[in-house]
Amino acid sequence: MLKLHILNVGHGDCIVVEFPSGRLSIIDINRSQELDEDSFTEVLSYSNLSKILASKILYERGILKYNEMLKMVGYDVNLTDPLSYIAGLGYKSQAFRFISTHPHMDHLTGLNSLLSKIGVTNVWILSNNFTQDLSQLSDSQKNDWKLYQQLRANKADGITVVRPGEMSQNNFWMQDGIHILAPSSDILKNANEHNDVSYVLLIKYGSTKIVLGGDAEENTWEHIVENHRDGISNVTVLKAAHHGRDSGYHQEAIKVMNPDCTVVSVGKKPETDASQKYAQYSNKVLSTRWHGTIRFELNNQGGGSYYSEYLRE
Repeated sequence: MLKLHILNVGHGDCIVVEFPSGRLSIIDINRSQELDEDSFTEVLSYSNLSKILASKILYERGILKYNEMLKMVGYDVNLTDPLSYIAGLGYKSQAFRFISTHPHMDHLTGLNSLLSKIGVTNVWILSNNFTQDLSQLSDSQKNDWKLYQQLRANKADGITVVRPGEMSQNNFWMQDGIHILAPSSDILKNANEHNDVSYVLLIKYGSTKIVLGGDAEENTWEHIVENHRDGISNVTVLKAAHHGRDSGYHQEAIKVMNPDCTVVSVGKKPETDASQKYAQYSNKVLSTRWHGTIRFELNNQGGGSYYSEYLRE
């Protein structure tokens, strides 16, 4: 049994995979105790004005906790703290691998805490020269970015940094059925944006297929369709690229994948939301925004089941 956990971390990504080999893997991290301001504003828009005003007053006076305030306006989907969640899985040793898909902070916030409190043996980080606007980061995010830079330069003590590229092979990740679909060497060479260097991963477990799209956009998906069409056909679970935005949606790729279930990891529903487009080719489209953390238990015959804190359609 392979277990896939797509955590509700607001507007960001954190995916946990429990491989049958016992190698716990974490793909990206976003650790937040509260919804971002845009997501919070959108949640409030679903309630009536009197409830909004009353809940905000009670929260500001310290009478209501943050989650209690949201429940009062009709939103009871709690954010998941990745560290607490991972600790709750019961592993007695540190995680085997952390994969950084690309250098955006909604995929890196909490990196220091993850490495210090949970620990990882190996870190995947591709070479890149991208920077961050430090004025837009909190103090803890600045520390996370500093650690990312150290890892990227392979200067973090006690951690093995690897940089597997497209379809590269190694016993550990091949035994776990991990296939790297992108980025290609050409995409890396010509990357202009952070999302251009995003990993796209295919995990195969018997006839079960999982595609994790990171923040990949059009050029990456065009490359994947051209070079890996057979590999991505008839996918069991797709984690939609770029939080379900139009920029991460590629019709031909989605049509080939024909996923049984597509999951959108998102806090605020983006103006360019492509969920309805995914629904044309997916049996189910689930959002962490409304379903919370979503857990899949998958067998090697391409089937299995999924569980959510909030079973909303």
